[in-house]
Amino acid sequence: MRILAFDISASPGVAVLEIKRGRPLLVYADSIKTDTSTPDSQRFAYVEAFAIKAIHERGPFDVVVREHFTKGGSKRSTQLVFGSWAMIDAALGKYGYKVDAEITPTTVKKIVGGNGSASKEEVEAGVRRILGLADDYVFKSNDESDAAAIGLAYLIREGLIET
Repeated sequence: MRILAFDISASPGVAVLEIKRGRPLLVYADSIKTDTSTPDSQRFAYVEAFAIKAIHERGPFDVVVREHFTKGGSKRSTQLVFGSWAMIDAALGKYGYKVDAEITPTTVKKIVGGNGSASKEEVEAGVRRILGLADDYVFKSNDESDAAAIGLAYLIREGLIET
């Protein structure tokens, strides 16, 4: 089974996980930072290109999962997330995919980080533990480890892997 997981923002992260012999493996993780000084249209185009690259180079996928999002801390942050969300959906559609599941941030933190208010560091530590990553493995950003956490939380919630 191959899972594509997105942590969606104006600077999103993506992770591809596989289950082999009942264990999850991190196949790929990446993230991008968009420049706040550029117009939203350019930022969103970059997000779409980023998603297309991951989908094209790392597919096929059995499940696509993303973190559930309803609103940000401000109108502006909500606009940015929903704009990126739409571009990632457009990229998925180009390859015949759709989002199969969403998982709330609190659920991700609880399942992977140990409690519903886990810090980014606690979530990343949970990702390392569940995947058996070496202590010196470096995620480029929290967006990458968050994407991996979203995929892992989905797999655990659905009973596809055990911690």
